[in-house]
Amino acid sequence: MRDRLVLVSVLLVGVVIGRYSISGAASAQEATNEAAAPREPVAPPTTATTPAGDGTEESPTREVGEVPAGQPRYLAALRAEIEAMGLDGACDADDAQRAHCAVVVRGEVSHRSFDLRMAYSDVTDTVYLYVDHYLTARADAATTDPLIRHMMELNWRLLVGKFEWDPADGEVRLAMVMNTDSNFDRRAFRSLVRAISDQADRLYPELTRVAPQP
Repeated sequence: MRDRLVLVSVLLVGVVIGRYSISGAASAQEATNEAAAPREPVAPPTTATTPAGDGTEESPTREVGEVPAGQPRYLAALRAEIEAMGLDGACDADDAQRAHCAVVVRGEVSHRSFDLRMAYSDVTDTVYLYVDHYLTARADAATTDPLIRHMMELNWRLLVGKFEWDPADGEVRLAMVMNTDSNFDRRAFRSLVRAISDQADRLYPELTRVAPQP
């Protein structure tokens, strides 16, 4: 009886050892096959690049270039865009963070010239565009109240742009603002210049019918 138990125990141990040996051999063979298998080449990561543009109306340039000492960072870009649009104007630095531009735009509807000003600031990260002295509305003039009412109605309808009034001297401006906190968007700048020029020209006859100008 004891001999039989010993024999059975020996057989069981042999079976267990055999199974572990087969499993280990299979794992080793799989590792060898994986090492020998050809690997597919991995493509290098791609980097998206933005076309630089050639400075034309369809493809405005995006480079800012080196900023001269004592000038705001996008002053050179402002000058380049005004020149590229064929506008009659000039820009000057006020200090290391501010600059201003003065441009003359001519309207085909009103047959008038408008003084388009731009106040650029790295402090507020904005370009404030406005038509200087677009209209005059003295506080005591009889036509001022209906004019202001009409301008407020236009402000409600306009998607971009707004009318501003200074009661101290009666100056009326048409103004727009462009943000430059992340970059100087040249295409957006051109769109705003066109929009404010077109609105000034198109709305001038309508507003002067309400408040004739001297």
